[in-house]
Amino acid sequence: MTEQELVIALVRELVGLRGLHIELAEQFRGSVSIQPIAPPAGTAFFVLVVDCRNDDQVKTQIRDQYSSLVQAGYTSIIGLRDVFPNSPADTPKLAQFLMAGLPMHPVTPSMHLAVMEVEAWFIAEASHFARVHPSLDPASIRGGGFDVVGTPSEAWPHPAATLDDIYRLAGRRYLASSGQKTKVRVQRTIRALCFATIYQHTRGNVPAMDQFIGSIEQALF
Repeated sequence: MTEQELVIALVRELVGLRGLHIELAEQFRGSVSIQPIAPPAGTAFFVLVVDCRNDDQVKTQIRDQYSSLVQAGYTSIIGLRDVFPNSPADTPKLAQFLMAGLPMHPVTPSMHLAVMEVEAWFIAEASHFARVHPSLDPASIRGGGFDVVGTPSEAWPHPAATLDDIYRLAGRRYLASSGQKTKVRVQRTIRALCFATIYQHTRGNVPAMDQFIGSIEQALF
């Protein structure tokens, strides 16, 4: 869900709303329903964003739905999954096998890892904290034990929990009391992101983010 919401925002920021049509889908009982592309009049960009419900399902669904996606008319296939709850030590192995066994013709999928979670990318766009709460400036956050400016994004072992802990410094939360993510809070964080900063600065400091955004740009343009 988090990745789905982020991709929606990224695509909208890249191309604007005019001529853009976004379809949403999610994995249900092990499959995704892929329908032929039927763009409304005036559509220049038709994007399907699928919530696979589980990181391990991202590659599985791309493999299983590949023929349906190609037959439906999709010309690019991009996958994104978190490393967490795997350990940081598992990252090289996960990266090594991201493409293994996937069909490569006529459309070559592009597979990406968010190390450790996509929330690490939110932390890296440190200007967003003050838009969640004015007291969350870098100095105050550092005083609370989190150097969001000096710490590489891939160094956070559980970024979603770290994001929640930082928000707690100002009486806010990213996670629900159960420890789960909620769409309302994810959307609040994404609305607080500065995409100009992401494109001009943050992505250059976060290789995984840069590669993922680059795949979207290549697919669209």
